[in-house]
Amino acid sequence: MDKVMQELGKSLTDQDVNSLAAQHFESQQDLENKWSNELKQSTAIQKQEYQEWVIKLHQDLKNPNNSSLRPVEKS
Repeated sequence: MDKVMQELGKSLTDQDVNSLAAQHFESQQDLENKWSNELKQSTAIQKQEYQEWVIKLHQDLKNPNNSSLRPVEKS
């Protein structure tokens, strides 16, 4: 955009600059939306995995005989 602004009045008109600025803004918005969606998806996956882990931990603690949590044996 800096280069575009330098060319204003030389080889580009106000309309050219406005058009390029709109394209730039739209591109930035698309990129922001992409990363926002990526973050939401990643957060949802982590939340689901954590919830499953907590449920499993709770079940293991309620029923230690079937627990996947085994004490570390000392040699």
